[in-house]
Amino acid sequence: MSSSLFRWIRPALLGAVILTASPSDAGPPGVFVLGIDGVDPVVLQRLMDEGRMPNFARLAREGEFQSLGTSNPPQSPVAWSNFVTGMNPGGHGIYDFIHRDPGSYLPLSSAIPPPSGAEVTYITLFGYVVPMPWSGGDEVVNNRSGTPWWDVLDDAGVDVEVYRMPGNYPPTPSEALTLSGMGTTDVRGSPGTYTWYTDDTDVMLMDGLKADLYVVNIDDEDGDDRPDTVRTELKGPPDLLHLPPGKAPGESDYITAPLVIRVDPVADAIWIDVGEGRSETIIEAGEWSDWLEVDFGGMLEQSLNFTGIVRFYLKEVRPNLRLYASPVNINPGLPAQPVTTPDDGSEWMFEELGHFYTQGMPEETNALRDGLFDDDDYLAQVELVHQDGDAMLDLALRRFDRGDASFMYLSDIDLQSHMLWRHDDPKNPAAPRHPAFDPEHSPRYQGVIEGFYERVDKTLGDVRAALPEDALLIVMSDHGFQAQTRVLHLNDWLVQEGYLVLQEGKTSASVFDGIDWEATRAYGMGFNGVYLNLEGRERDGIVAPSEADALLSEISAKLEALTDPAQPGRRVVLHARKSTEVYSGERVAEAPDLVVGYDAGYGCSDASTLGEITGEPVLADNDEVGFTGNHLMAPEVVPGILLSNRKIPGDGHDLTDLTATLLDHYGLPPADGMVGTSIFK
Repeated sequence: MSSSLFRWIRPALLGAVILTASPSDAGPPGVFVLGIDGVDPVVLQRLMDEGRMPNFARLAREGEFQSLGTSNPPQSPVAWSNFVTGMNPGGHGIYDFIHRDPGSYLPLSSAIPPPSGAEVTYITLFGYVVPMPWSGGDEVVNNRSGTPWWDVLDDAGVDVEVYRMPGNYPPTPSEALTLSGMGTTDVRGSPGTYTWYTDDTDVMLMDGLKADLYVVNIDDEDGDDRPDTVRTELKGPPDLLHLPPGKAPGESDYITAPLVIRVDPVADAIWIDVGEGRSETIIEAGEWSDWLEVDFGGMLEQSLNFTGIVRFYLKEVRPNLRLYASPVNINPGLPAQPVTTPDDGSEWMFEELGHFYTQGMPEETNALRDGLFDDDDYLAQVELVHQDGDAMLDLALRRFDRGDASFMYLSDIDLQSHMLWRHDDPKNPAAPRHPAFDPEHSPRYQGVIEGFYERVDKTLGDVRAALPEDALLIVMSDHGFQAQTRVLHLNDWLVQEGYLVLQEGKTSASVFDGIDWEATRAYGMGFNGVYLNLEGRERDGIVAPSEADALLSEISAKLEALTDPAQPGRRVVLHARKSTEVYSGERVAEAPDLVVGYDAGYGCSDASTLGEITGEPVLADNDEVGFTGNHLMAPEVVPGILLSNRKIPGDGHDLTDLTATLLDHYGLPPADGMVGTSIFK
């Protein structure tokens, strides 16, 4: 395994040498790490005790099963960055899914560094606005600092392969084979924007859809008095070469491909043509298409590649057309931007696997939350994601040889626990009904999350059967899960306590508009963060640095004293800790000033996460279809899992210890800034 074609295909001579070498001459046995997002130790133990997880139970008997300490906060990009770098967030700089630009207060993806302010030179060429790459402007880079463990191993001559690593987009330069995972965007640069085509005008009354919505006409083009044809479009990447510098793309600022839909006059089926005959398919109601390639062209076609891949789902033909198009994924066979190291790694994977989801969180949670998918639609799409994962895992196992190091990420548990916990609580089956429980609908889906655990158990059996007997196997998750039944509008609480001040006459606001920054001392941003409006740091900061520590202590004490009137005496926040007390490293100054650790059952509202003030009561039931199970709480209430086929002499390990374990297995010292210790010592 390696980054060059020479190392893809092992030379016959090298194979002969390996065959004649003794095991002691070949170095340490290999390591295979199976990272399963969101597996909870309590749920896993219950299912093992019930005999429903025989492969996990066997691994626990023969080796070890423990809880694994997660990150603070226990968010996936934070936790996986801890594992990748062996650092806490103060070292690698990833503190949340969302952080903010202190110069504008606006939310940013944690994967993106705040703007540096460097000016970029542009020229206009034949109507195109072209940025000059040598002008000193910002380049899209990964915001994570630190040395990934795979680079340490690769530098030492270990063959390394890393599949779907969360938080590794854009992929950091490496000689190892890596495929980016969670955080990888669609071709639009968004986390995933799906498209909905319908002739039902009622959909226009739905608020807050996270889709590109096309309300279409079905026309009679052949004159037989039967409407049969829709002519519309599919959006691709932003038309950056026509956008003025600094302007975000509007609705009409995207390159599009023509899309034609022809409705069968009798059968519940349609024919789809996307890109003027370049990709065609026929699907029936309730059916998913295969991947279709889409060539958007349009932007200096001969020098720039703007292809993507899309798959369609026909929910209904009659009485109304309802057609879903997936986010347009980066085409692994001809990527418009790198999703692997080396750059051509995805093309090699395409040759082995065909098309696959490159979008970092491919499960279609948005359509389910919007109400355009029901649970059956969602679960059918999840099955497609699982098929991709199964094929990729099989590839990783086939390529694994003695002495190698491989990592495979599976999303099987995490998003299903987020979206389906409302039906029943797999961690506490006797728990009261979730506020989002639907008495008519939910009973059909009780036990569905446990079904995903059982599927992972079968996967573990396949992994163990395929690995060499002497390989070290580590199975881990980045965090566990809890029910989330109540939400805190954190910014509304800050308003109530006088720390955040709205402009006169406003009852709701956001960081975009409506906040009186000249009177505001603190604001919330991200799922677990509180920032001071600090003088000299924030654009309109008013809190003097000399007053900051006392103010943080005051806010922390009030948050920790907050109780829920719906459950008298129940604390909402277990602890709100100063970043300087929980983090260490060169990037502590970028952290939220307070890290809020919610008790089990509680979490920050979506509105406050994006810096909004709702004007609603501070605490509310979490009664919407959405993240009804969660882990964005205090780390001690959502630990992950750790299993190994070798005994582990102690306990109390965390994610950074796994990083140290991988290096120590090959006799390598930790890289600069790594803080963990091998679990076997």
